[in-house]
Amino acid sequence: MSATRGPAGIRRACARLRPATTRRELAAALYREVSGYSLFDLQAMRGRMERDLQSVPAGYRRRLYPRMMEMIFETHHTLIATMRRGNPELEDGPLAEEFQDFCGMVERTCLNTDEEEEHLELLYFLLAAFNIFVLGRPAHPVGTPFPGGLEVEVRDGEYLCPVREKADDVSNALCPYCPAKQSEV
Repeated sequence: MSATRGPAGIRRACARLRPATTRRELAAALYREVSGYSLFDLQAMRGRMERDLQSVPAGYRRRLYPRMMEMIFETHHTLIATMRRGNPELEDGPLAEEFQDFCGMVERTCLNTDEEEEHLELLYFLLAAFNIFVLGRPAHPVGTPFPGGLEVEVRDGEYLCPVREKADDVSNALCPYCPAKQSEV
């Protein structure tokens, strides 16, 4: 099975996600989509992330890079392992209302991405959807640093993000869907 490619593939993948109404249904749909990606695709995504981070100051890049890799590889592993075990530890429940908006944003973003990269962009969003909508985790892992020395954290069981409310002007930001709350700066 190969990763979803081309505009028709992006539309099909998003159409297969939209009917999910519970966390378990979405996890199963995400598993089917993500299973179509190979190790080569994950490595290509890693390379893309490394290219994107080249323009970031070296000190910040050294702190950010491990969290970005965690977001890709650990999330991928958790999704695949959870579903192969029959997902006994997955908490079920209805999906957040924002899920349908999320699907629309993902489709628009991927269709407006360079054709060579659109399948990697979709993979990024599929993994983010697993964290946000299935696991109830922030889009960026705890410990993800942001400029100014602040980072995503968890306090008293609540996820906090220093930029949660600052990405409203970014059309493809994950922030509007993320369960993290704005941390007090």
